[in-house]
Amino acid sequence: MASSFDEKRSAPRTYFNDGEKIAAAINGSGGEPFFVDVLNISTGGLQFCQRRQGAKQVKPGDYLVLMGLNGLAELHDIKEVSMEVRWVVDENFLDLISAGCQFKDIAPPDQEKIQRLVEARLNLL
Repeated sequence: MASSFDEKRSAPRTYFNDGEKIAAAINGSGGEPFFVDVLNISTGGLQFCQRRQGAKQVKPGDYLVLMGLNGLAELHDIKEVSMEVRWVVDENFLDLISAGCQFKDIAPPDQEKIQRLVEARLNLL
């Protein structure tokens, strides 16, 4: 049976489970950084979520800056990467707000670090 879902992502990604606690510091247009949990990452971007209460509001088309990642030694030095918010899931009945972001100016060495991480994790499956 054919799926009606068309994968639009250009790169494979790795997903993080609840026990991994991968966090990101993100700067928006307000100047104050906010902190989110990273759900998955690829060389093309990442998905994050934040608790509804106290959440920084983001919408598709917003530009954010990834200031740093915490929880994975392999990616700890990836900093100051511009991202565009591509989609947001913000439903009142959910406790979390989720957003998908596309990296806009990630340096090739940082892309390579993410690629190695994704490949290593996918090979473990």
